[in-house]
Amino acid sequence: MAHIILTGCTGTAGAAVLARCIESSTISTISVLSRRPVKQAAGHEKVKVILHQDFTSYPTKLLEEQLKGATACIWALGISVSLASPSDYKKITLDYTLAAAKAFASLSPHFNFVYISGDGATRTPGHFSPLFARTKGQAELSLLALRETGFPSLRIFNVRPGFIDDRGKPLKDGAKHFSYRVMDAAAPVFRTLWPSAMIPTTSLADVLVRCCAEETNGRDELAAKLAGKGVTVEDGERLGVLIENVGLRRLAGL
Repeated sequence: MAHIILTGCTGTAGAAVLARCIESSTISTISVLSRRPVKQAAGHEKVKVILHQDFTSYPTKLLEEQLKGATACIWALGISVSLASPSDYKKITLDYTLAAAKAFASLSPHFNFVYISGDGATRTPGHFSPLFARTKGQAELSLLALRETGFPSLRIFNVRPGFIDDRGKPLKDGAKHFSYRVMDAAAPVFRTLWPSAMIPTTSLADVLVRCCAEETNGRDELAAKLAGKGVTVEDGERLGVLIENVGLRRLAGL
């Protein structure tokens, strides 16, 4: 039975992941790191909400007592680039992510770190590449580099969902920002004209849990299992996987 760490559970993707983990018969413990209480977790014995304010620091007591035995983390913590200054966006997207991966590497001999990046992320930015694309791509590369620079237990899954569609059934806490409500209003058009650019929240959550967080296969076995369009097993001695939106849809059976 697995112990999974989750972040971002008050957001659209994270809330869907939490729901999927609660349903899973193979996950016994869910440790949710959050700055505030998570309503969705109420009443579920296997969910532990740990109020945590500084996502650049993970005290020894937290790691050794509350997170001990965890074998995976689905990192859904993030913010829209339009809602933060460039410096804050980089801190939340890059610094928080790397600090967590480094800290959690000590929790298990083989630790799956699942990073929700985004469609459009680039690892080879040009002069006109937007901040979102550059920073997400930098986070992906930095996570992969950790495998070879003192954190060999890490197994990195970089996942690039497209338009995350909750289909009018949001699980997230609180009201959505205006920009997200505008996107939701356009969702029916995208579903009809460009379905390949979208991923339903339930499908995203299922792949993140089933094909990433719960995955225990070695490099060759995993490569064979996930083989197909939209999935790349990264170069390097340690395991790294890139799953693009087309790969998410394929693995979800869409």
